[in-house]
Amino acid sequence: MTHTYKVIATVTWKFETDQPSTASLEYAKSQLDKILDAHPQGEEFEGFCVQVDLAKMKDRKRLIHLGHFSLEDVLPHITEEESKRDYEIKGKVYPVRMNSDRYFVFKNNNKCVACGLEGDKMILDINPGDHSPHFNLYAEENGRLVLMTKDHVLAKSKGGNDELPNYQTMCCTCNNLKGCHDLVLDDVRELRRLYNNEEKLPRKELRDLINRKREEMASNHEKEE
Repeated sequence: MTHTYKVIATVTWKFETDQPSTASLEYAKSQLDKILDAHPQGEEFEGFCVQVDLAKMKDRKRLIHLGHFSLEDVLPHITEEESKRDYEIKGKVYPVRMNSDRYFVFKNNNKCVACGLEGDKMILDINPGDHSPHFNLYAEENGRLVLMTKDHVLAKSKGGNDELPNYQTMCCTCNNLKGCHDLVLDDVRELRRLYNNEEKLPRKELRDLINRKREEMASNHEKEE
């Protein structure tokens, strides 16, 4: 049985110098390079210590993909009735409930309303510990699966209802960028453009830029109201 661990390493030491802060920082970096490059038997550097803590990570439960189906295998069979339909995978039959609101949303539109990403894969998924599987719609982008979600047109916090006319299809990337903020689709498209990171910004800088832009958008809408 395998386990996942997170290693936390802290290196501390002190030194005295009459150099300005910029030069002192460069000196500290050069010392750190020497420490990290030291032979396993170790050169000794006076006045510093290394502390390593090992923390066991909780196992992350992931969806299990049971089988892939086309949209035509699933969406024509959805119903408002409380009924199930059997799907066979490798000789095993799985009864699947066919009246989920998500299926009706995806039947109306299988593309993200923000970025246009098209969902074309229905995958029968099951959560670890569950007995009944369900279908999820996925798109493929840059070689990875992207989950398509059911998003509220008018947020529930703004009085939006859990009804089919108030649902729209949105990929999980755009939905996460939108978050709980009251944004219009053009806002989400702009955030998605930033997320695509054509400028090749460092990850932290990109995250800060997106958060800053999103807060600015939300604030502008509040002022308009």
